Amino acid sequence: MAIPMTADQYIAALRAEGLTVVEVGSWRTHNRNHKGPWGPVNGVMIHHTVTKGAAYTVELCRTGYSTLPGPLCHGVITKDGVVHVVSIGRANHAGGGDPNVLQAVIDERYTTRPPVPRMHDGSAGAVDGNAHFYGYECENEGDGEDPWPDVQVEAIVRVSAAHCRFHRWTEKSTIGHSEWSDWKTDPRGPDGVVAMPNLRARIKERLAHSASWNPNRQGPTMTAPLRTFLTRPQDVTLLKDVPHTLYWTSEHDDSGSQHGDGGKTVATAVQYSGVLNLTILGLESNEHVEVYAIEENASGVQTGAAEDVDQIIGRDGAFEIRKSIPVMGKVYERLAFQIVNRAEAPATLTQASLKMQSWPNG
Repeated sequence: MAIPMTADQYIAALRAEGLTVVEVGSWRTHNRNHKGPWGPVNGVMIHHTVTKGAAYTVELCRTGYSTLPGPLCHGVITKDGVVHVVSIGRANHAGGGDPNVLQAVIDERYTTRPPVPRMHDGSAGAVDGNAHFYGYECENEGDGEDPWPDVQVEAIVRVSAAHCRFHRWTEKSTIGHSEWSDWKTDPRGPDGVVAMPNLRARIKERLAHSASWNPNRQGPTMTAPLRTFLTRPQDVTLLKDVPHTLYWTSEHDDSGSQHGDGGKTVATAVQYSGVLNLTILGLESNEHVEVYAIEENASGVQTGAAEDVDQIIGRDGAFEIRKSIPVMGKVYERLAFQIVNRAEAPATLTQASLKMQSWPNG
């Protein structure tokens, strides 16, 4: 818990982080404090706007709608990476959320994600997030296809780090709206570029340096997208407790010869961020397959411990399970992904694809 920043502290924190900040109108007094408490604050929440155009987006977030008056956030991050400050104080951005998520953020005790918000039955929206979170609306159509420029993503990272640094929070005090309210989807984008675990990894990296740190990149450099489709004749049978390493049998593009051996090696000696898509057949309810990131040497021998990434869990009436898994990390040798079936009966992997960004270790 923390006392909210004053207007002067707020602007100073953002600018110290190297952000370009535009002060919009009477932002110092433009708030919803008359409708309820502002603070104690516990974190930062990231949204997408479902809009197009910087000027329109900023004005909408400042004034709001007839049914939802503004301000709708504290700052608007447009596609050029500029932060347009519209408020300091209570804003209509978070709405009701899950008390279990709030407690996990306060405690900073989760791993890559806070607890999944409970289904919207009333209790999931029991906590007034507008009192507890700084909010940032990011200009994006929110359809999963509208791109997020590197400079905009970097601004999200720096904004979040500014708040965490001031309040002495870790990266786990930054969450997405979808992690707060089960009926929300934001922030949403292609290739996992704004997946919250990936953003938190970058916030953590930034917090390990001073506010003036410049990583000499506008964002990670995109590697060629990799896609592998395992058709039914190539289905992989997953036996209980037998690890299966995903080696890619085809590539969507490798025009820069970045992967060397036809896709078997995803990347070497990089930091990475992306999305792994898997389809599994045959899991019964509550049975699961574990997914790991591993590091190999040039001979294909695993070096070091496998990093637990996620699980694919069977559920009633769903014989086929499809899941998109955010992946992120750092390797010094070859990166690969591994799956292990923990069910008694065999399961089948029918499809796997990976789209990833990476940048050299520094």
